[in-house]
Amino acid sequence: MEPLTKKARIEGITSNDKRDKVIAVLENLVLSDGDVHRIMEVMEQQIDFANSQQEEDRKRSDLFWEFTYVQGLLKGDEKGDYLGLDLGGTNFRVVRVTFNEGKAETTTKYYNLSQELLSGPAEGVFDHIANSIEKFINEEKMSSDTAIPLGFTFSFPSIQKSLKHSVLITWTKSFKCTTGLGEDPVDMLEAAIQRRGGLSVPVDVVARISDTTGTLMAGSYLDKSCRIGLIIGSGSNACFVEQAKNFKKFEDGVKTSNQIVVNTEWGAFGDNGCLDFFKTDFDKEVDRTSNHVNSFTFEKMFSGCYLGELVRLVLVKLTNEGLLFKGEGSTKLMEMGSLPTSYVTEVESDGPEETSHTTGVLQSLDLTADTEDIALVQAVCGLVSQRGAYVVSAACAVLLNHIDLPEVTIGIDGSVYEHHPRFHGYMMELLEKLVPGTKVKIILVKDGSGQGGAFVAAVGSRS
Repeated sequence: MEPLTKKARIEGITSNDKRDKVIAVLENLVLSDGDVHRIMEVMEQQIDFANSQQEEDRKRSDLFWEFTYVQGLLKGDEKGDYLGLDLGGTNFRVVRVTFNEGKAETTTKYYNLSQELLSGPAEGVFDHIANSIEKFINEEKMSSDTAIPLGFTFSFPSIQKSLKHSVLITWTKSFKCTTGLGEDPVDMLEAAIQRRGGLSVPVDVVARISDTTGTLMAGSYLDKSCRIGLIIGSGSNACFVEQAKNFKKFEDGVKTSNQIVVNTEWGAFGDNGCLDFFKTDFDKEVDRTSNHVNSFTFEKMFSGCYLGELVRLVLVKLTNEGLLFKGEGSTKLMEMGSLPTSYVTEVESDGPEETSHTTGVLQSLDLTADTEDIALVQAVCGLVSQRGAYVVSAACAVLLNHIDLPEVTIGIDGSVYEHHPRFHGYMMELLEKLVPGTKVKIILVKDGSGQGGAFVAAVGSRS
């Protein structure tokens, strides 16, 4: 990787002593070539454990490595209406996809989930979902003589039992529901629909998928070479098209096609300590103050729920050591959660000679900064962002090696990838080095997780 002084853009610090002290704080945020390759090696080892037929081996891995039961893509002859639901963040989405001559017309509407719902019984969340579906049906003036197939994108770690049924293992991110663990999300949804006396237009829930599976399905609609679906939003996960012969966890009697979709559930990768070799004190503090302590190690290094807090902690460290803002921060800067990831994307929007976005962010935090401070804040945002992109790219490289095709498209949904102006570039620059034999393309699959739910409903309802 490039030297810290170049990548961090701190050449402008006039004092050699101060520059050395800044480097001492920031150097652990720089991944070496050895670090990147070790991430790949560790992930491959964890895959071997997760993919084992032996339960004792599987317990050694934090990857779920689940067969999604999705065994087909769109054929192009689909017709009619399909619904997709997307639950994974504070905004719940209902999606309608209407197929006409192979083309998909999509309508998406958002329904907010309150903090009260997110921290109460799961029944409250699912009642809200059922009511939102009914509201959507009325707003869209939908009608049908038969039940409309529906795909439910439920973006929480679950053990898949069939295309439709799964078992919720844990809530993540901002969800702290007091019930629901060990239950089937589709059963909870159908029970909520029954509690409200049904819907004005009946629906048939044919599939429960992860957000990554939805993104893969939507990505393959946009680009036939799409083989990886990736979420880089408030959390992170990935799924990919694997050769069925390489998947060892099939239960007796399961019939598959030659290629299957595997859900990695990689958000918790590293919970067993296998990534501790490059964790920083900033990572440890983010974990300590999170909703789910000692879990979801991987996604806490780059996803939207945590990237801004990582940056804030670095800025606080530099301030406390007298290296930033003349050692005088602000009350806001010292408050946990006061620097959202959207501020990081704003700072990263400034070019090499630009400061307007950075200045605006610092003003929002009640901070007074000189030219040197602004350069250092930009350096921190760049380093933390680049490290995050490199970490996720190393994991993507492992999946690309499994796929082993000359051309592969990665479809990505999520606010971090969509809004961060440099994340795409950071990913591409490393992937080109790690998998030189594969022509990699990365595309944005906007709202792909919800649209993909409808696509899976179309595929699942024909089989």
